[in-house]
Amino acid sequence: MAGTGAPRSLSPAEWEALIDEYNLGGATRIHRWTDGSSVFDLCISSLLRRDLSIQLKLHLLTFLEQHTLDDASPSSSSLNRLVDALRGVIQSPTDPFALKEQFLISSTSIFITSLLGNDELSVDITLCSLVELLLTIINRPNHGVDRHTRGIACECLRQLELAFPCLLSEITPHLWSLCQSERTHVSQWYVLLLLTAVSNVVKMKPGDAMISSISNAAIPLIPFNLPLFLVDGTGQNFSWKEKELSFKELRRVVAFFLDFPQYLTPFGLLEFIVALIPIAEELELQASLLKVQFSWLLYTNEPLLYHTFLVLFLKFLESFEGQEFEVAPRLLLLSKETQHHLVFRLLGLQWLLGFFGLIVGKDEAKKRGISEMSLKFYPDIYDPLALKALKLDALAYCSSLLCSPGDASSTKEANQVKLFTERLLSVSDSKCLPPWSSEAAVAFRAFHKFLIVGSPHKDATNSLHSTITESRFFRTLMEMLVNSILESPGLVPVVVASIDRLLGCCKHCWLGEHLLEALDVNLLPKLKQDYSLGSYFLIFERISRNDEVPPNGLLKLLMNYLLFLVMKHGPGTELKSWRHGSKILNICRTLLKYHHSSSLFTSLTRLLASVCLYFPDLEIRDNARFYLRMLTCIPGRKLKSILNKGEVLPGVSPSNYSGSPFDSQSFSNPKRPGSISSVIHIERTTPLLIKQSWSLALLNFGIGTSKSDYFEGIRDSEPANEEGVSDMRSTTVFLESGLHPHPGKEPLRVMDAKVSEIVRVLRRHFSCVPDYRHAPGLKIYIRCRLRFDSGLFSVTQEVDTGAQISDEVDNLPALYAIVLRFTSSAPYGSIPSIHIPFLLGTPVQTGASLSQVDSLAIVPAGNHHSEEEKFCSPLCIELEPREPTPGLVNVWIDSNADNGRIIQGQLHSISVGIEDMFLRAISPDDIQQDASCDYYMHLFNALWEACESSSGTGRETFLLKGGKGAAAINGTRSVKLIEIPSSSVIQAIEHQLAPFVVCVIGEALVDVVKSRGVIKDTVWKVYDSPFNITSSPTGSKQPLYLKYLGEEEEAEAPIRSTKNLLGYLNVLIFLPPRFHLLFQMEVREFSTLVRIRTDHWPCLAYVDDYLEALFLE
Repeated sequence: MAGTGAPRSLSPAEWEALIDEYNLGGATRIHRWTDGSSVFDLCISSLLRRDLSIQLKLHLLTFLEQHTLDDASPSSSSLNRLVDALRGVIQSPTDPFALKEQFLISSTSIFITSLLGNDELSVDITLCSLVELLLTIINRPNHGVDRHTRGIACECLRQLELAFPCLLSEITPHLWSLCQSERTHVSQWYVLLLLTAVSNVVKMKPGDAMISSISNAAIPLIPFNLPLFLVDGTGQNFSWKEKELSFKELRRVVAFFLDFPQYLTPFGLLEFIVALIPIAEELELQASLLKVQFSWLLYTNEPLLYHTFLVLFLKFLESFEGQEFEVAPRLLLLSKETQHHLVFRLLGLQWLLGFFGLIVGKDEAKKRGISEMSLKFYPDIYDPLALKALKLDALAYCSSLLCSPGDASSTKEANQVKLFTERLLSVSDSKCLPPWSSEAAVAFRAFHKFLIVGSPHKDATNSLHSTITESRFFRTLMEMLVNSILESPGLVPVVVASIDRLLGCCKHCWLGEHLLEALDVNLLPKLKQDYSLGSYFLIFERISRNDEVPPNGLLKLLMNYLLFLVMKHGPGTELKSWRHGSKILNICRTLLKYHHSSSLFTSLTRLLASVCLYFPDLEIRDNARFYLRMLTCIPGRKLKSILNKGEVLPGVSPSNYSGSPFDSQSFSNPKRPGSISSVIHIERTTPLLIKQSWSLALLNFGIGTSKSDYFEGIRDSEPANEEGVSDMRSTTVFLESGLHPHPGKEPLRVMDAKVSEIVRVLRRHFSCVPDYRHAPGLKIYIRCRLRFDSGLFSVTQEVDTGAQISDEVDNLPALYAIVLRFTSSAPYGSIPSIHIPFLLGTPVQTGASLSQVDSLAIVPAGNHHSEEEKFCSPLCIELEPREPTPGLVNVWIDSNADNGRIIQGQLHSISVGIEDMFLRAISPDDIQQDASCDYYMHLFNALWEACESSSGTGRETFLLKGGKGAAAINGTRSVKLIEIPSSSVIQAIEHQLAPFVVCVIGEALVDVVKSRGVIKDTVWKVYDSPFNITSSPTGSKQPLYLKYLGEEEEAEAPIRSTKNLLGYLNVLIFLPPRFHLLFQMEVREFSTLVRIRTDHWPCLAYVDDYLEALFLE
């Protein structure tokens, strides 16, 4: 931005404000001071003013450099004014040398920044003006007053030569002359300027006119003109040996240079060597000459000279062959000299490690020499921690040389182990310091270095893994690590961080896995069972994450720790028990996520079950029960997907089902097409013999105070008088038998010994029957299975029918958190709901129709059934009948789909048949197992007599269990003739009624039944005479009683024919809540007569159909 008038003069305060504004907002915030003038010109004019202080002018020069870097390059006119201003300051006798020198530096910097990369350099004469001014300044050798200013001018020219190579190529003879003439300390600047110019000439090879002679100048020093090479930029391709004259003169100049290093400062010597090396390489000088000339650099106390020597050593390795072990001790000595700053001591070790990597190869002698030096790397007690860490790195490097991978030398292994164990003692104080301390970090950093030293990153092979892990050195490392963890549990986080570092490295992840396996084998058995075990759960968590480590050892340890927590639980340990229990469950959850369920099913199930049963904290027990249900019910990949908290597990993909046909809808009509019952099916495991479609219901007709629509048959016992007992008995008889009582016509009873025995047996029996009104009643269980078809769930998602079985299972839809609710109009009491955590859908059948060949293919029996079992959930419906009657159980479902949608609706009902009510009679606790058969036989006989209409026990009441309720027996009887062969009868009884057979009578029948071996735990009776078998097995003389006129009943005449009679089968069935069903089966060869007696006459309505289905179908 150029102004139209003279630049505005700013006061010192305004300049300070302008500079501050520029630093804050750049050039956009300084317009109010410049008034449209150029900032560059404004600065130049201010530098020539006499009223401004020297300090402000120095600030202006710095500001001018920054402005040139940030904004657009100045114009040629501005650069000319800058050179004129510089010339005025240099020639001024009053301006101090500090201002002159800073002006020289700033001007050179501005020119280089502005002209570097400028295509118009050839027509820009401003650079010539600047170079000519600088040459004028240096062309006064040995002038003492301005010698420092001459040195700065030489450095400015050298920077211009570096920015514009061969800029001074035509005046090189003049520069050599000045170098030979200068005798003050400024001579090093002259020499470096000449060396830079000659180096560019040697490398760039300009035209012959420029290199004709370096001793005789062809053009004057002033005035200066740009060389043609800098204008067109084209050099020549030749060898310096071809230019004999020039080659000799260059060698003379190099000889002059080699005599001068002792006069250079360390920084100047470094610049000197860097510039001299390309000349020596281009002129093909002997490297031994440089070796002799600069070997003294290694025996100084200046770190920069060490670096200079290493630069030279790196360029001429062959020339320094054999001096490696002269250089290494000097570098090691630099790290041991305490007078040096720590940064130089660290730099010395870094140089030494790099030097070792440079010289070592397959030369065993060099490896042996480096290994012998390892004794000098031992960290001293007062060494800074950073220096200790670097010395341990050097020891780790020496360890790799002592025993390389695949080397089975026991001596080398012993030396390696000794080196590690002795040197690591220098940081042994990390055991007593916090795990976050720097000492612990250094110790485990060294441990990591020693551990991976046998498997460097540059080695791409993995063939030596087993050799490393089976070596003595690895075993020693593991032993030290285990002992450190046992002594200092606080180091566990650092150990885990080291293992994570190995597992996160693609090259050394196998080493981390072996570390975990070694900790599982060596550490876990040594841990004590106390509360300190909680410190090691970080290691347990890493072990549980690695599926290569068997989980049995960890699960065994957790089981023992669980027993400890249960035993030590007390009033003051509630929070501690909860915390440690939560850690145990977190380990179990990690095992479920990263391991195959089959590998840990048994041990983990036992652990979770123990937590559910014995752990004192309720929350922990509930969570353990939750994990246990998932482990036992959900397949592996589905389980891992559920437990996933956002991270991507290997081999586990999210569910492919983004939708579901049941989008929070309620389906109440199971018969409607497309309803939920067409997809989700609940069915009995064992089908009923008869499909009961009706149920007999009897009303009370207002009798009694019960509000239920069925009668109970149980009443409260009262200490009543004879009249009260009579009234209640008459009511009970009316309710249970349906016959009207005849008041005032009660039969007279004679209680003989037999009746007394019957009453005693029945009282003993009823005392074991629970009263459901005051205690939990007897329950029956309907076993079912739940499944659902995945076909409807794949309406919106295509199913890959060609996938493998494992992939197909992973892609199947699933239901979660299933709740089944049950209701029934039958007297079954309150039916508890069933909870199923997970259910997998049945696969879609891939073939719609089978070919004839497929239909005739041989398929192993049972395979199809076992495949279906994987996709069904078994369940058991629990009923507590108030009356033994069939009925229907309505089923309602609530669940969640894969995508979280809610599924609700009614499923098909479950039928309950009369055979579901069949229970075995309750045996008293004092009855031994071997005496139970006789007890059931006596009970059958007593009930058979009591259920006879003419029984003498009709007015007896029997107290139920608990003594609060009583029941009476009023029986009825029936007969059913079954005309089928005896073998079919016996087979049907064995299949359906075997547990209820209490007695088998008759030699022929006993032989047949015993030989089949199905019916057991029963009484076997064999009669010797035909008369005994033809007599009723329960027949006896009736008790004496008096009858009223008109009440004689036709007695049943016993069948005395012995034709084809095999024997009798007595069957005793208990019908909850307190009734009985008795069968006496008279088995013949081609027919069977079934005598039926029961104290619950409505059940006869279902027994007839049951017997027909049992025997005839």
